[in-house]
Amino acid sequence: MSSHVLNVENVTMQFGGVVAVDNLNLEVHEGEIVALIGPNGAGKTTAFNVITGVYQPTNGAVSFLGQRIIENHPQGKMKASYKGEHAGEYSQVLAPTPDKITRMGMARTFQNIRLWKSQTVFDNVLIAKHCRSTSNVFSAAFRLNKKEEAQQRETVLELLETVGLADVKDELATSLPYGKQRRLEIARALAAEPKLLLLDEPAAGMNPQETEELTAFISEIRDRFHLTVFLIEHHMNLVMNISERIYVLDFGKLIAQGSPADIQNDKRVIEAYLGVSEDA
Repeated sequence: MSSHVLNVENVTMQFGGVVAVDNLNLEVHEGEIVALIGPNGAGKTTAFNVITGVYQPTNGAVSFLGQRIIENHPQGKMKASYKGEHAGEYSQVLAPTPDKITRMGMARTFQNIRLWKSQTVFDNVLIAKHCRSTSNVFSAAFRLNKKEEAQQRETVLELLETVGLADVKDELATSLPYGKQRRLEIARALAAEPKLLLLDEPAAGMNPQETEELTAFISEIRDRFHLTVFLIEHHMNLVMNISERIYVLDFGKLIAQGSPADIQNDKRVIEAYLGVSEDA
């Protein structure tokens, strides 16, 4: 588990005068479950949006599986290794779209559930297989991709069996209980065959039993699919029970990192969540 799956280097994300993420540095190693926590508005989802290509960072870089995939160095902040004719004026930008990053092996879920409401459970997962399809418009139009399509359908059925949704495969996605909708969203992400799975508040809105089941589910899919998991979560029992390492953001800045035990006893983390009295 020594190899780095994800490296975030000096990432800043600014919206006008608001700095949502401020010089963030973190790393996630192969096979780990790592959590990013912090109060509401700390910049956690913004960080995920930068990592997955939704936002282009104001400054900084992201590397995935040892390859630099996102980079922005505004004028005056270029690396010395650049030898171009106008190095002092050049602004280096590397900003692939989210779909390209997904094909590289990174998949995510969202803070608010985003399922295809008019589609069945099966179709919601099948849709995610398109990023692994080798067919094109021509082969699809003339049904030359039948073998691949059949194999994808078989794979989706197997996946739904694995995640415990095979019995509701023909139900509309929105007819499922809330906890199963969350599980379906994770299944759809798994259909993209990721190496790194990013989960944005997967326990949001769940009752205690659903949260307990989700905790076991995340560990199970990590092991079964040989995944690395990076998650945002407010449910501290889940975070402390499942995470090997934790990063803590507050007002866009990284204020702590370490094991669950380290984080539980960190005064800066306690102050960020609970506040400090005027006397203190």
